[in-house]
Amino acid sequence: LSNAVRHNRTDLVFTANEAPPSVSIFLHHEMAQTPIYPSKLFFFCEQASESGGATPICRSDVLLEQLEQEIPNFVLSCREKGLRYSQTMPLENDLASGQGRSWASTLSAATQAEAEVKLKRLDYDWQWQSDGSLSVVTPVLPAIKTLPDGRKVFFNQLIAAFRGWQDARNSSGKSICFGDNSPISNSDMAVVINLADRLIFDIPWQTGDIALLDNLVAMHGRHPFEGQRRVLASLVA
Repeated sequence: LSNAVRHNRTDLVFTANEAPPSVSIFLHHEMAQTPIYPSKLFFFCEQASESGGATPICRSDVLLEQLEQEIPNFVLSCREKGLRYSQTMPLENDLASGQGRSWASTLSAATQAEAEVKLKRLDYDWQWQSDGSLSVVTPVLPAIKTLPDGRKVFFNQLIAAFRGWQDARNSSGKSICFGDNSPISNSDMAVVINLADRLIFDIPWQTGDIALLDNLVAMHGRHPFEGQRRVLASLVA
């Protein structure tokens, strides 16, 4: 259900988000905007870029602790209301967008009827657009999760949605809301983004590097880069 454009190398290995090099991919937990998400992510740097292209990492357990101190009412709303995500998927892959994967590829569906069967199973709302694109709204999903060891994490795609879900079909300010459909304030999100940016640790890729990321604990992203960059990924349930 990832909406990033990728190219499969095998059934289980694919390229990381193929958004243009100038595009920042902002912090997110992989597929946290869906009911189905991996617990671990494997990355392999097949070719490092000439400059830039590091993968920023941010621990969401540490971020949540700081958010509880800075904006406790926002954290309470996240915990009690959850989140709903909205997006429009194109008919064909849009390589100019970090959110440009087609609905057919995203849902592994050959027809609109097949897509609707899968959306109904996932409890999504949907609407077909006149240009063949597909607009969907998720059910209420958690913004905060409790891990088996008792740690609480800020598990969502709030930062990515607010900063990066912007293209010809999607508006970042309208892509996410609380589970009761109430808006999320820009001032609260400014605090979230500022605190997360201060916690970032960059993985500066070199060719041949491998990284294993706990998707339930750490958010990741991608800095802009110059030159050729190929990072492969594999998701572990």
